[in-house]
Amino acid sequence: MGAAVAIFLTYTIFSTILYVSFQQSMLENEEIALRDTVQNLTDQFGQQYYALTEESVADTLELSQSRLFPTLPSPEGTEESSDVEEMQAPLRIGQGGMFVRVFDPEGKLLYETTNFPTAFSTTRELRIDTIKGPYGEAFSARTPIYSYLNNEQIGYIQVVNSLYSYHNLSDSVLMAILVTGVIALMFSAIIGYFIARKFLQPIRKITDAMKSIELDPESVERIDVGDGGDELTDLANAYNNMLDRMQRNIEHQKQFVEDVSHELRTPVAVVEGHLKLLNRWGKDDPTVLEESLDASLQEIGRMKSLVQEMLDLSRAEQVEIHYKNEQTPVRQIISATFNNIKLVHPDFVFILDDDLRKEVYVNIYRNHLEQILIILLDNAVKYSTDKKEVHISVSIDNRELQIAIQDYGEGMTEEDTEKIFNRFYRIDKARSRYKGGNGLGLSIAKQLIEGYKGRIWAESVLNHGSIFRITLPVLQLPTVETEYKNKESKVEE
Repeated sequence: MGAAVAIFLTYTIFSTILYVSFQQSMLENEEIALRDTVQNLTDQFGQQYYALTEESVADTLELSQSRLFPTLPSPEGTEESSDVEEMQAPLRIGQGGMFVRVFDPEGKLLYETTNFPTAFSTTRELRIDTIKGPYGEAFSARTPIYSYLNNEQIGYIQVVNSLYSYHNLSDSVLMAILVTGVIALMFSAIIGYFIARKFLQPIRKITDAMKSIELDPESVERIDVGDGGDELTDLANAYNNMLDRMQRNIEHQKQFVEDVSHELRTPVAVVEGHLKLLNRWGKDDPTVLEESLDASLQEIGRMKSLVQEMLDLSRAEQVEIHYKNEQTPVRQIISATFNNIKLVHPDFVFILDDDLRKEVYVNIYRNHLEQILIILLDNAVKYSTDKKEVHISVSIDNRELQIAIQDYGEGMTEEDTEKIFNRFYRIDKARSRYKGGNGLGLSIAKQLIEGYKGRIWAESVLNHGSIFRITLPVLQLPTVETEYKNKESKVEE
């Protein structure tokens, strides 16, 4: 509807401008015709020597009417038969009917072509006024008549242009514009309806999808926009992506709450059982009291560790907001972590293969890189068997930093390799609980790596060990090393 109204308003504005311009042009032409008629009559009467009389006026007009004043039907549309009545019919010069009135030097009416009541007053020069005529607006021209023979004033002449042709043509054009406008409005309404329906269809689909999601947040309904390449298609695709992401977050949240509830249920039950045991009779037995306290403290430590890992996981989901401009030297962090892990596990052999020729910087918070390396190295130690050896390699390939951590331990099946990064997923829950951990470490590492636009995955063979691989985009900043050294020097100061 809005498109139709806009089209119709545009048509109306342009039609009005054209119609007004046409009227102005027509009026100018009618005024020119009136001036020409006055001039011709003045020339005819100016050839007389004495003041004008009824006889001289009649003679002059009778001689010149065949050349100047061809007759037209009267305003009432009747035809006259006599010569006198024929002289009194509306005269037509150019494009409009004209009425002529002649006066003597004192302003007395001597002759008129028709009985048309209009005011007259003497004037010293040509004057053209707008008056009310038989068809509407009309022009009235008054001028004195001077004899060319003695240069004396011999009378006055008044010519009224009734604008007969102008009003007829103007009404016809106005009617044509109105009819065309109605037709244009109908066509614009029809065309606008189909155009609006086509362009608003994706918006209507978006609205319906929103209502469906409002009723059921887990609805899988999406907007089918086809292969269009316009802005509405982009909007619909963005909306579909937003819904997918929102539902993934809802599913993760539900799964997270369920997993946390399940993981906390066991230590809470254990602590509750020991406290009930102590409350009934165990507090009087030193052996039972000591065992219950040790077990309760161990379970509380597990709950504390679980809460901390949950906080780490929550922070890992916000790295794009808080750490998007961080720059970390890779060789320095890997070397420090390698030396620390050797001190913590002196019974293991750690091998570092560093293929970097110079320091490389990546967009990651240094504590997060250390945390990721510690998670992977700790898992490699936990799940190693007889061969207590861990390999660490770092290199660059196609402007990507590549880190690999390999152990020779228990390994995993293909199914476990695909699920190992899921929250709270553990291959053997009984053995994992015995070795410590809540199944969140690899989930935290994956969330951190993906938050910094990197990738992490595992390659494993059951009973032969596993390899965890990491890739991160390398920063191409020529001054980053200098800036980092300046930052380090300020910290030391």
